[in-house]
Amino acid sequence: MKIILTENAEKTYFEITNNYSESKATMFSINTISILLIIEQNNYIGSRYKKTHYRKFLISNQVYLFYKIEEDVIYIVLFWDNKMNPLNLDIILSS
Repeated sequence: MKIILTENAEKTYFEITNNYSESKATMFSINTISILLIIEQNNYIGSRYKKTHYRKFLISNQVYLFYKIEEDVIYIVLFWDNKMNPLNLDIILSS
């Protein structure tokens, strides 16, 4: 399967890493790459988010990666810091 990061995923990834120290950002990046490889091998490993077509996977103690699968492409949609308002998450994923 092919993995594509959406513009929103790139934006939220950098928003999160810009708030980290250099060493923490490096570890987060390494974890993200490892998880992308896992998702690529086992597409449905992430838990389903509510009753949507999105799946989520915990990257760190406070950040989830949201993705969706369409045919033979995995779209990385969003990196979500759990400290943020959860109502905004539903708004973002519904758009």
